[in-house]
Amino acid sequence: MKGLREYKFLLLSGLALVVFAFLVFGIVSREDAEAKEYPYLDNLFAEGVVNEINIEISEEDWADLVENPLEETYYAVDVTINGETLSNVALRTKGDNTLTSVASSDSDRYSFKIDFDYFNDGKNYYGLKKLNLNNNYGDASYMREYISYRIMGEMGIPVPATSYTHITINGEEWGLYLAVEPIDEVFLERTFGDSTGDLYKPDGTGADLVYRGDDMSEYPGLVLKTNEETSDGSAILDLMKALESGEGLEDVLDVDEVLQYLAANVALANYDSYLGNTTHNYYLYEQDGRFTIVPWDYNYSFGGFGGGEVDIYEPTSQSMGMGGGRRGDMENAEAQTAAGENAGEEQTAQMPEGMERPDNMGMDMPEGMERPEGMGGGNEKPLVDTLLSQDVLLAQYESYLAEIAETYFTEAYMSQIVSETAEMIAPYVEKDATAFFTYDEFLEASSADSTDPNSLVYFAVSMAESIENQLAGGEPTFNTSSFVAAAAGGGGKRPGEDFGGMQDTEQTAGDTADDQTQRVPEQMGDMAGQPPEMMEETEQTDTAEASDQTQKVPGEMAGQPPEMTEGTEQTADTAQSDTAEANDQTQRVPEQMGDMPQRGEQGQRGSGPMGAMSRVTWQDAAPALAVCGGIFLLSFGYLLYFRRRRRLSMPKQEEKTDTTE
Repeated sequence: MKGLREYKFLLLSGLALVVFAFLVFGIVSREDAEAKEYPYLDNLFAEGVVNEINIEISEEDWADLVENPLEETYYAVDVTINGETLSNVALRTKGDNTLTSVASSDSDRYSFKIDFDYFNDGKNYYGLKKLNLNNNYGDASYMREYISYRIMGEMGIPVPATSYTHITINGEEWGLYLAVEPIDEVFLERTFGDSTGDLYKPDGTGADLVYRGDDMSEYPGLVLKTNEETSDGSAILDLMKALESGEGLEDVLDVDEVLQYLAANVALANYDSYLGNTTHNYYLYEQDGRFTIVPWDYNYSFGGFGGGEVDIYEPTSQSMGMGGGRRGDMENAEAQTAAGENAGEEQTAQMPEGMERPDNMGMDMPEGMERPEGMGGGNEKPLVDTLLSQDVLLAQYESYLAEIAETYFTEAYMSQIVSETAEMIAPYVEKDATAFFTYDEFLEASSADSTDPNSLVYFAVSMAESIENQLAGGEPTFNTSSFVAAAAGGGGKRPGEDFGGMQDTEQTAGDTADDQTQRVPEQMGDMAGQPPEMMEETEQTDTAEASDQTQKVPGEMAGQPPEMTEGTEQTADTAQSDTAEANDQTQRVPEQMGDMPQRGEQGQRGSGPMGAMSRVTWQDAAPALAVCGGIFLLSFGYLLYFRRRRRLSMPKQEEKTDTTE
């Protein structure tokens, strides 16, 4: 024991070293293992990289897609991702409010879903079975969804991986999209280590999680995505019962994670979610009877789904002028409501020309109609009401709001992430052929100036001040209606409009590098349903000019994807006279962008995907602990052995000294 006391400091230092090595080595090992097990993370979702995706689709299928977008029909296409081609995969339009909004406008810039194994079971892209391509609707900054997932991922909330993606269709410019990992069995396995539980995507009656009895037919909005044939719904019924009673919540719900989710959505003013009128855009995943919430669809975050003062203590009211802090009274409710309505009118007025604000954004239903259950902002929301009614859980919720205000919604944090992201995507936004907003609007929205009401930084800093004031007992100090970018809504230009007046995209000698006018090919103009130009040049005769335009396309059969090509070349008839040029409606594909950064040039390949969260379990880190512990014990044993040998040698040295004397 005496020897151990002599080594007390060494022993404690060694143990501390083991713990440190365990944490570092365990986390790194987990990330490396995840990258090897799910290689799509590095191939498609690497941080700081803009991916390249080309979609090859037949003329007939494209025409049908843009003519009937709401049917969400799957079409056979060939997809090339960063130079690797996957043939005969499925493509369809996707979305909810954004899909209907674009469909009712004069734009064809839809969000897409790619299903790699739809036609060939087991087909995948480095383990990824599906891929979402979001069109950044309503977001001049192109960053709302991207930054929202990043912040939540850093908080520890399970979120899908994301990355920016430059899209071309049949080799022709289309636009900058956000690629988002789907919430499916692959995501569940990667994130939770298991995909055998029940996965729900609530939308409709029952999505509010109000208990209505044990008959699952009373909850048509609780859409089951896994175990459709085997689940009896008992787990989610137990969840709703617990939310009604307020008892046994920890047994059926990851309460801490849900409080993080609620705090993040309140801070982001994301009301196209469980908090708002629509009561959707989230998933629930069950493991052994306990549910975790997974966030989804954040293009309307940062106040994009409505304006007003966000009351952190009454988040489900949407606070559309109805806020007032936890200690506020309702004496000013009518005046505040009127202010909220005026703000809504102001926002509607600022929608881009040709676009309408999505359905379900207002608080009122049309005359003679009642709001469906589970869709009303004034309806019961037990996931919020029950949790925030308990003082201990309320304190946790407040702590997460404080974390967001002090860590993520600071000027330093937001300025850095906005500036870095803007630098990465700006060249693509400037060339975006189907953009909902102008490049100047993007520059304003991506400004790092915290005083600019167009900037996400302004929103974050202002919201942080409001949160901190409410946490201190005050009132909301930030009305999101003052955030100009939130009032902008979606875009509405049809490709070709306001981008050079249907001009040929070839630049004349007079064009300069400073000319930022965006131009797209004629075939993306006013011909509703006409696909991007195929590989052959399309010519029109004088007769065809007076009727429908006729395109020459490769000889594929309808519905079959065209052959993949390395690129699209174009020719121009330079021998035409001035009169012929005026009448010539030959459609030409724009030159491929020579100044566009290649994949990876805007930033170094990161160690993992943006927004992808890894949870290190005891089993994951056990090997690291064993290795580090073994090294420490061997080292410590060697030191003890060395110490013992030294002690044994000392009497002999003393005896030798005595003999010499």
